[in-house]
Amino acid sequence: MHVTVVPASPKTGQAAIRALLADPRAPTVRGYYRDATKVPAEFRSNPRFEAVKGDVEDAASLDFAGSDAVLNITPPLFDERDVVEHARHVSENVKAAVKKAASVKRLVYLSSVGAQYDHGTGEILSNHAAEAVLKDAAPEVVFVRCTYFMENWAMGLETLAQGFFFTTLTPPDRPLSMVAVQDIAAELASALLSAGAALPARPYAYELHGPRDYTSNDVRTALEEAAGRTLDMKAVPREGLYDFYAAVFPPKVAQLYAEMNASYLEGGILDENPRPTGEVRRGATELGDVFRGLVQG
Repeated sequence: MHVTVVPASPKTGQAAIRALLADPRAPTVRGYYRDATKVPAEFRSNPRFEAVKGDVEDAASLDFAGSDAVLNITPPLFDERDVVEHARHVSENVKAAVKKAASVKRLVYLSSVGAQYDHGTGEILSNHAAEAVLKDAAPEVVFVRCTYFMENWAMGLETLAQGFFFTTLTPPDRPLSMVAVQDIAAELASALLSAGAALPARPYAYELHGPRDYTSNDVRTALEEAAGRTLDMKAVPREGLYDFYAAVFPPKVAQLYAEMNASYLEGGILDENPRPTGEVRRGATELGDVFRGLVQG
């Protein structure tokens, strides 16, 4: 079996490639890179991996001929462009390449919980736009809607040396589903290598959660165990979300992240969840396992 990953440079794309190359079914894998210097040496040295120069923003650079399955990831934007229009544009390019390659049986799209909603989810609206475009891109279409990435907490690890961390999950005893990238990668690889098998729907969407939900208090416990020290937790209230993200991102991006964050707090659209996806699958990796890897290197 031949699998294409486009783009291949995001962390989830890299993890999915590792999972594919480690699979005993021995698929061949093609990864698309806008910047060839981002191809990891471990992939270059593998005879079953091929790095190709291409960009989802350039339809002419995409050629999926010979692929049985394609994994698509919408690259995030951290500038002032319209994330919804960008997601729609790059998804149209991927869809056109899939349609042109008669060999492609299945498209797997890395999506997010809340992608079924067209409002109130901030940055997740990019996933909603992509799903709308890709829903009929291939004979088999799978949307893996993931919950909050455990690795997202890595963005705040630089404050651990100062004895504290920030949390935007409030109140601190409020649970949220989180999932590890390695579990996402395993799920994506499984979905890709099942190309040709019957699906219950087209598109077929399901959610991927971690083994259990976690609170900010759980995060502090896991971080303290990984860091080997006591930590203070600085909670960012709902009304302070925009200012918190604006300290790092441009205004438009900060607004999207603040709205996304608010969507899973009490009263947010994901909290009320009037139209849940339905099927939920679970990974096995615990939050503490991920934190030990992040903190200890």
